[in-house]
Amino acid sequence: MKIRPKKFGPVITRFSDQSELTFAMGEDGPALPHPPTDTPVDMLLASVGHCMVKSVIIVVKGDKIEPGPFSVSVVGEKATDLPGRLQSVRCVVSGIADWAPEGEAEIIARAKAMCTVSNTLNCEVTAKAA
Repeated sequence: MKIRPKKFGPVITRFSDQSELTFAMGEDGPALPHPPTDTPVDMLLASVGHCMVKSVIIVVKGDKIEPGPFSVSVVGEKATDLPGRLQSVRCVVSGIADWAPEGEAEIIARAKAMCTVSNTLNCEVTAKAA
């Protein structure tokens, strides 16, 4: 059985210069103090974005760099075969080059390597009755 391709997101997680974390559905969506709750997939994408933001902060603070404002945009693409799942999750990190231009690619790679949520998406998930 083939399933129609579907994209979820983007869910944007923003870190402000006041160390405030906000979420938005789409580039122009209103800033929310909590992840979007429209669908479970939106919440999953927000969790990936939140984890990437926290991971970037840990990486740069470990390098004695004070993080400036930046955002992570996360999009998911549904698989076109069963079982229903996301085929891919893509994160785009913006704003780091403004305050760490020399190390942007390395910071993002190190943050991705430590992001527990995105790394967990590769694990086996089981479900059973109690």
